[in-house]
Amino acid sequence: MAAGLQTEWDTGIREDLLDILGDVSPDETPLLTLFGTSTARSTVHQWMTYSVSRPTSVSFAKEGADWVIGAHTQPSRSTNYTGILVQPVSVSRTERKVNVAAMDDPYAFQKAQALRTLKMKMEFAILNDAAAASGTTGTARTVTGVDGWITSLSTARSSGTSFSETELNDMVSDAWLTVDPDKIFDMVVCTFKIKQAIAGFSGNSTRYIDATDRRLVKDVLVYDSAGGSHRIFAHKDVRNDAGSTTVYGLREDMWKVAYLDKPFFQEISKIGDADRGQWVTEFTLESLQQRASLKRTGYNQSG
Repeated sequence: MAAGLQTEWDTGIREDLLDILGDVSPDETPLLTLFGTSTARSTVHQWMTYSVSRPTSVSFAKEGADWVIGAHTQPSRSTNYTGILVQPVSVSRTERKVNVAAMDDPYAFQKAQALRTLKMKMEFAILNDAAAASGTTGTARTVTGVDGWITSLSTARSSGTSFSETELNDMVSDAWLTVDPDKIFDMVVCTFKIKQAIAGFSGNSTRYIDATDRRLVKDVLVYDSAGGSHRIFAHKDVRNDAGSTTVYGLREDMWKVAYLDKPFFQEISKIGDADRGQWVTEFTLESLQQRASLKRTGYNQSG
């Protein structure tokens, strides 16, 4: 039976390509957004920290006895190294000439996306880098991140421990014993599953606050403990391996990102038939007092 012309036989049909780009990239960078900033003036970045421990015993003086001079506690010097991160862009002349959907200029589009990628790399390093390296000939300098800085209050829980309200309050108690009550951690950085667990804690301890802070774009979950209020942030870069899922309690004003060079775009001399450039930044992380933050590892991935 004759069917005339149908679409499956028509070789002249143009493709139907919408000029819309569906972008769901996980590009949140809460630490890079919330931590303060400072300026680094050398690849070796140093600052002073100070902390006095409470006495665990006392010795009374005899009547009329001469007093004895004890050792004075001095500020200590902390050091981190600046690290360089680079995100390159290269787009051919032909690619910039052809008609491409969902982007006016492929070079401008890739340049913008490269900056997003650079910021995500910075965020990962700020949280996860374990130990800085000074760098030698042929090797890169690296940065100590939050995970590497926290040593005074670092606790390994039994593998697979569930994160409970008791766990969170124990973290607050540990911090209270170590720092001034006004310096107890005000941020909990954890996986999404653990944030879900905290949201489900019984009673009136959990609540949401409006994002009045211009650095935040949505309401924030808050847990109120006997030690203060703690904002809860789910973070995609938190370690989430089986039996070693990590939870951080961070004091926001004790951390700063120090820039030797804030991110800038550097055009590269033309070689071949392409336009090239790169985003460059050099930075490090200041831990003004790591005792004001803590971490616990070993939790169950499911919360």
